Amino acid sequence: MTTRREALKFGALAAAPVAALAPAAALAGDDSAARLARMEDERALGELVRNFVRRFNGSGNCSEFVASAGAIRIDPQVCAIGEDASRDPQLAFAGDGRSAAWQSRARVDLLTDFDGDSTVEKMARFQGQGSASSRAERRLEAEFARSGGNWTITRLTLV
Repeated sequence: MTTRREALKFGALAAAPVAALAPAAALAGDDSAARLARMEDERALGELVRNFVRRFNGSGNCSEFVASAGAIRIDPQVCAIGEDASRDPQLAFAGDGRSAAWQSRARVDLLTDFDGDSTVEKMARFQGQGSASSRAERRLEAEFARSGGNWTITRLTLV
């Protein structure tokens, strides 16, 4: 026959492994929540870059995506940007999670005006061709900052 004290000891011993696992389970839950938040941020930043490129190629007014007027530094000859889907972008978050840096490859269409005084340029202008177009591959580099719950572009360049 067991006493009450022995029953309590047995119950405590049986519950000890479960109690030891509880903090690990709680940490795993926090880790998965952090990973989910990071994945949502990655998706949001990818969508932000795609929306910027879409708007740049369309109307050209990208002010709703940037933090300040001087954030975008793109050569005026660039008339269109296309994603290079053959390579995955590189994304790095700051330790505090409030800023991030992005690098990806892009195809850009360049438009060069014929504004020189050479015979070929004069002939091209006379025939109604005021510019020449070409395509090049560039690296799109962007920096982002989180303000409130939204991400904005703080710097974007094509190198």
